[in-house]
Amino acid sequence: MIPDEIRKTWSAFKFYSVLLILFICTAYFAFMYGNSHFESQNAKISTLEHTLENLSLDNQRLTKQLNILGVELEVQRLAVKKSQLSLEQGLANEAKLKEEIKFYQRVMAPELEQDGFVIEAFEVKASLSDRAFWFELVLMQQNKIKNVVKGSIDVTVIGSENGKPKQYDLSDLITQASSELSFSFKYFQTIQGEMILPSQFSPEKVLVKAEVFQFKRKRGNLEKTFDWNIEKAQSSTE
Repeated sequence: MIPDEIRKTWSAFKFYSVLLILFICTAYFAFMYGNSHFESQNAKISTLEHTLENLSLDNQRLTKQLNILGVELEVQRLAVKKSQLSLEQGLANEAKLKEEIKFYQRVMAPELEQDGFVIEAFEVKASLSDRAFWFELVLMQQNKIKNVVKGSIDVTVIGSENGKPKQYDLSDLITQASSELSFSFKYFQTIQGEMILPSQFSPEKVLVKAEVFQFKRKRGNLEKTFDWNIEKAQSSTE
């Protein structure tokens, strides 16, 4: 209800004109506010859409990289598996070859092994003295169940002297500081010593023969030939 004072002071026209102006102003400000809010919302939506598009592209890129890494990992896994199979096959072939070598060795050269007793190595090193050499002979047992074996060793140094074939027994060349040319062991033994070669003699090979006994019974004779390979001795300063 409009008070009577206002009706008296303002005419109906003026009254409704003011109301209309207030309505228009209110509508205008409401429109401006709504438009501003609408633009702000559109800007936010545009930003979110751009962010979503970037995230989608990143997701596609990461998915592609993940697929590539998955393929590379599978290729590497297959390569490792193939390498393992090749290694296992190689080890199996090596074991088979070793067994074949041992078989042919027993057939073609039984003198190289006697029930697990082995003439393992004969090494020669040059001494600092002229024509003097240090030697080391290694004997072993390869059987799992080992008993003490005994015996004697006969070593022959083969070569040439003055252009003619020549050989010397090691027992005639060794010095007093050398070990006895005999053995008695359960697992392995080294026989070491020093030999002095004649001035005109050129060694080429070393023939080692062993007569093996166990429990006072002769187990057999073995022999093995080594090439004469020299390792130079170093001085104490070096």
